Amino acid sequence: MTHHKPNRAVEGDPDHGHSRGMPRRPDEDELEQRTVRDREEAGLPARAPEDPEAEYRAAQDEIDREVDAGELPTGEAAKKDRDPYPPTRYER
Repeated sequence: MTHHKPNRAVEGDPDHGHSRGMPRRPDEDELEQRTVRDREEAGLPARAPEDPEAEYRAAQDEIDREVDAGELPTGEAAKKDRDPYPPTRYER
């Protein structure tokens, strides 16, 4: 079997990066580019929010508002009001 790429492209630089774990100083620019690309592929904005805590609180407030207004179904009864076991298809 033959390689379709030169060895350096397949294996990387033989002087660096072989079984030594993470580099001591990762390339910050390359890391940033990969992060932006990964976020875009996942359907997220290219940059993370400046204050993720504030964004979380705003989303939680919106959910609470929708539940209070009856716009969002709350699901089943409270856990204390449910049967202790899930439903079964077997006869007792």
